[in-house]
Amino acid sequence: IMALTRLYWIPNGHTLDQGTYVSYPVEELFAILTLESHRNACEVIGENLGTVPEEIDEALPRHGIAGMYFAEFAMSEAEPEPPTEHEVALVGSHDTPTFSGWIAQHDIDERIRCGLLEADAAPEERQARVAAAELLAELLGGTLDDERTLLGLLLEWLGSSPSPLAIPWLEDLWLEPHQVNLPGTGSWERPNWQRVMSRPLDEVLADPEVVALLRRLDQARRNRPAESRP
Repeated sequence: IMALTRLYWIPNGHTLDQGTYVSYPVEELFAILTLESHRNACEVIGENLGTVPEEIDEALPRHGIAGMYFAEFAMSEAEPEPPTEHEVALVGSHDTPTFSGWIAQHDIDERIRCGLLEADAAPEERQARVAAAELLAELLGGTLDDERTLLGLLLEWLGSSPSPLAIPWLEDLWLEPHQVNLPGTGSWERPNWQRVMSRPLDEVLADPEVVALLRRLDQARRNRPAESRP
C-alpha cells in the first residue's frame, strides 16, 4: 500500500545506490482503488508495516481500507492494545517468525547466520524477545511452556477484538518452528519459499488439535459484543 505514495526507481544498468524515489499521485490512486473495490464488491487490505508514511496511516480508515495488526509486533509495546476495527488481526505472516519460532527465537539465530544481525547485537535482541514473549503470556494468562494453549488464548484475544477479520497463519496451527521466508536473504543464502509444508492439508484439517484451535477462534468471533463488531 505504501507504493501508492512513492516507489524507488533504479535506472537500467545502475546500482542500488544510484536510484531515487519517484512520487505518485496518492489521492488519485486511492480514489481509483476505492472505486474498484466498490465496483467489484470486495474489501481491500493494505500492508502498512515497517516505516509507513504518515499519510498512508491517515488515508486507510478514510478510504475504508483495513491496515494490518501483527500480534508479534504489538508485544514490543509496553502496554499492547488489541487490533482496532480498522485493522486485520494476525499473529504473523510469511515474512515473520512462526508463533513457535518467535518464542524460540529461531529467526534471531537465522539472521545471525545470514549476516542480517551482528553477533554482538544478538543479546539485546534476545532480551527484547524474551520480554515480548513474557508480556504476551502475562497479558493472556498463559505460560511459555505450553505453546499450544498460549496460541489458543492469543487466537481468542484477536478473535474477540473489533477487527473485521482475524487470520491465523496455517503453519502456526501445528506449531511449525521455522518460517518459510526470511526477508533480506537471497535463495543462495536460504531456501526461501522452497520448503515443502511439513504436513499435507488433509491431515491438517483432520487433526483434532488444529480443529480445536480454529473452533476457539470461531467462537471468539461469534461471541464478540455487538458494539465491537464493525
